[in-house]
Amino acid sequence: MNDTKIDAGGTAVVTASRVRVMDGPVRVGAPSVTLAHGEPKIQLIREDGVVRAIDITCGCGEKIRVRCDYS
Repeated sequence: MNDTKIDAGGTAVVTASRVRVMDGPVRVGAPSVTLAHGEPKIQLIREDGVVRAIDITCGCGEKIRVRCDYS
């Protein structure tokens, strides 16, 4: 069963059934990539106290925004 959907803008959306919440820190990227380029940076984008997006910046400079939809 494929739980990934495509939104109106053509972006893949991961449904809630595919998301796991972890208590501790989570490493983003393979250790070899992290060591070669530096640590990734993660920033939570909040609106009225609710996380609406997560910005991830790789040590190499690539940026990804994960939008959070609680519907």
